[in-house]
Amino acid sequence: MMPSRISPKIAPFATILLLTAIVGSCTFFRNFTTYFNVLYLAQWHLDQYESLVSAESSTQNGAIAAAYTHHWMEEELLSYEVRRKQGPPVIAFPLVCKPKTTILKGAASMHLDSAVILGSKVLAASKPTKYTEDALFIVGKALYYKSDYAGAKRKFYELLYRYPDTKYANETGMYLSESLVATGQADSATTSLEEILKKETSGDKELRSQIHKTFADLLVSSSYDNYERAADELKQAEEGISGNEFAQMEYDRGRLLFVTGHFDLAEQAFANAASATNDNTFQGEALSGEGEAQRRQKKYDAARQTFEQIVEKSRFAPTHPAANFELAYTVDMTERDAHAGELRSQSFIEQSFPRVRAAYFALDTMYRSTSQAVMARSRFRQAEIFREIGQYDSAARLANIIIGTKDFSTIEMNDYVNNRMRALSRFAEWKYQLVRIDTMERILGKMRRHPGMQQTIESELHNDAMKEYIGSKWSPGENYTVPPADEKRFNDIVERLRRQKASSGVNVFQIDFSDTARYIDSVHRTAARAHFEIGRAFESFDENDEAVSEYRKALSTTYYRNDTASMALQAQVLFSWVQLEHETGHPEVRDSLIGVLQKDFGETKYAQQAAIEYSGKRGKDSPGEIAYRNAGASLKTSSIEFVKPALLSIVAQYPREDVAPRALYTIGTYYEDGKKYDSALVYYSRVVKEYPFSRYAEYLKPKIAYALADIERRRTAVRPVQDTTKPVAPK
Repeated sequence: MMPSRISPKIAPFATILLLTAIVGSCTFFRNFTTYFNVLYLAQWHLDQYESLVSAESSTQNGAIAAAYTHHWMEEELLSYEVRRKQGPPVIAFPLVCKPKTTILKGAASMHLDSAVILGSKVLAASKPTKYTEDALFIVGKALYYKSDYAGAKRKFYELLYRYPDTKYANETGMYLSESLVATGQADSATTSLEEILKKETSGDKELRSQIHKTFADLLVSSSYDNYERAADELKQAEEGISGNEFAQMEYDRGRLLFVTGHFDLAEQAFANAASATNDNTFQGEALSGEGEAQRRQKKYDAARQTFEQIVEKSRFAPTHPAANFELAYTVDMTERDAHAGELRSQSFIEQSFPRVRAAYFALDTMYRSTSQAVMARSRFRQAEIFREIGQYDSAARLANIIIGTKDFSTIEMNDYVNNRMRALSRFAEWKYQLVRIDTMERILGKMRRHPGMQQTIESELHNDAMKEYIGSKWSPGENYTVPPADEKRFNDIVERLRRQKASSGVNVFQIDFSDTARYIDSVHRTAARAHFEIGRAFESFDENDEAVSEYRKALSTTYYRNDTASMALQAQVLFSWVQLEHETGHPEVRDSLIGVLQKDFGETKYAQQAAIEYSGKRGKDSPGEIAYRNAGASLKTSSIEFVKPALLSIVAQYPREDVAPRALYTIGTYYEDGKKYDSALVYYSRVVKEYPFSRYAEYLKPKIAYALADIERRRTAVRPVQDTTKPVAPK
């Protein structure tokens, strides 16, 4: 039987034991409730942020809002082709369905901060608790949403290390892979995603879809050769998905298939996207993509109907400007194809050109004050048409308007348009010079047929000068003599009148009769320069046969005295021809031209540069090319600062190969993409200075000029205004 009372002898000890038990149990309970409540609040804040993101997405019909900015498929295709030729750096293809990490402003971002702080309190415990696993995942996910990918990776790696069988394995692997993609660790991300797909057996279609989307994002960010595989990954991501989310993936599949040349599959993907979405603007964009794919397949009637369907319906109003341009461009391509691209044919000029011009004129009327993007594209297309039909003055006027444009959708497209418009402006100018030179040649021919012309011209000049010298006392028919003291003043009057008459137009007063042979050589040299510049312009227009023809004309010019200036021009023409044959893959012609250049113009800088850059057979597996490819592969997983020493080593080891300027150009491009413009300018300037005749230098010269002008503008804009007023003495 239990005693009813505690013995007085043991009562003090019993009290101490009871208090100890109570205190101990309270500490345990307090720790339990504290960590539980803190973790609960952290999860609540994370859930609140995700719900706000979901609400925002539903308001804008999800990520479809990303397509509200029109994707110009033709420009993306050209940019893709340019980037593939240039090699690294890799520029990610912007996917509409790319995983979102955008931080909402205000209270939404505060939820993420709170989740990180509260979760970190649980992780700060002296000993791991049952809540550590959950806290690591919550903090890592919140950091991922904040775009703090380095911090997110640390938490996810710690979670997988400490809890190999964690219940968050699939989600952690997916977010970790996306963080690796964002930080350029493509190989690690690929391994992580492949492991997840092997292990994933839960049947969670949403998770599998997200994994495949992440894989697609990784593929387009790593290499241009992976675009088709990325399209396949998006196709797998569509399993079990419908509605707007399915439309997003089909739209991106269509874009990837378009730039890789699968226009029939792209057309079907865009049609699927248009049918699946309930968002009017996105449907208009998808239909526009479908029309562009149809046009690429020369289904001109179908393309025209698709674009007309867009512009005739008010619900597609945001897409109307782009669709109207695409409709005009479709008319342009239809008429071109009907005449096999022969725009100078009489039938095109009389029948088709009025229709094409009317289509672009309608754009000029509708969007002159509302859409600079449409106007720039319209002027570009019109300038190209005027050039091809031979109306160079009209083409040059339009070209001069849009030189320096930044209204196109990609950097490559802006550079492409600017290069062509600059070439077109020069083209028109030098064509006019040839007309003037032809007039000059006819005058010279007349002069040779009529020996008395020289005396007649000189007599007229003498009479005009004497009239000015005598002044009001001069009368016709009188013979005047100039005193010896005034001969210098009189001769100055004669030369001034000669210059004035020469500046008034192309006439015989430009002829220096004191040395006719030298003058004729200068005329021929100007003609050769004109043919050379026109050839360079044809290169910019991708009309290589015409460029070669102009180079031949420039080299066939004959001179009475082949002086240094004439020889330098001939060497420059040969060097440009060497470059053209090298870039178009004709090594035999290139090497024969280098031989002529070195034999006849061996002392010129062009012959020396040709020997440095193009002489000798350098295949794709030469040591320099292999070194450059290895550096390019490293750039996919490492920063430019890490790879830069290897690229500079290529410049030092292979200074006479094309890889040298290419390596400098690559460094500059990476800095430019990272918005480190001063650093980019350093390496771009080295290309222009050390390899002035390389194709990279030719491409960079206008860009550097613009960058220097922009730096000067910014420098003068922030320059403090000096106060020039004198201080007033205090009274």
